[in-house]
Amino acid sequence: MSRCIPAVADYPAGARLPMRVIDDYEFVWMLRGRARLVTPDDSIVVAPGHLLLIPPGFRHGFEWDQQHPSRHGYVHFPPEYVGAPVAAPRLVRMSGDNPIGGLCAYLLALGEGEQIDHTVRYLVSVVLADAPERPVSGPLLTAVSHLRREWADLPLHRVSVHSLAAASSVTRGYLNRLFQAEFGLSVGSALERVRCSRAETLLTRTDLTVDAVARACGFADVSHFSHRFTTIHGMPPSAYPGNPSVLDHPGVRRLTRLLWR
Repeated sequence: MSRCIPAVADYPAGARLPMRVIDDYEFVWMLRGRARLVTPDDSIVVAPGHLLLIPPGFRHGFEWDQQHPSRHGYVHFPPEYVGAPVAAPRLVRMSGDNPIGGLCAYLLALGEGEQIDHTVRYLVSVVLADAPERPVSGPLLTAVSHLRREWADLPLHRVSVHSLAAASSVTRGYLNRLFQAEFGLSVGSALERVRCSRAETLLTRTDLTVDAVARACGFADVSHFSHRFTTIHGMPPSAYPGNPSVLDHPGVRRLTRLLWR
């Protein structure tokens, strides 16, 4: 039997929960209306699209929506579901970049069973995970946006360092320094490796010929593609077994995530 029982609560406008301390953890998410978590030192507004984690031993109360009836989902779970103890409430947003909203809805749809515990544990791991990868900004963001537009569809065509720098309104030298600092590679090397990463996928997951892969990834001809691929991998594309990958380089992985997220 599950140790967690998700539930829904409804409150009239202006309802309050007096200050309290709980001995387990609790997730709270608003389904309708807003609420304010009140603590001895501060308050936190909780609205639809937010998930609030309340730790044990933390003194708090709630002021439910003052103007309208409100509804929220909630579930309590034991401390062993959390690794390192959490000292203070944590508010996170549900977004397209995380599964939090779907997991909360799934909890309310499950009813009973061990799957609830598994889902709560996974939700805890998502909420307490490291912060999402930091975005790029300034000329780097402009460069990435330009590449995303240029490479929206196959075939990928060659984008020169000069044209990318011009699109980013910076010099080639400055853009190279930005790429070196952010991705650990020059612009030219980074762009070539991104195209090679697409070539790796086509070589291992399709029946395309090497010549067709070269064209799809924007290389002038199959000879040039084979030469560059062999230089990077130490073997020709016709013999590529799927490993090693240019994505072994953390900078290339980061750039590809930014391009095709």
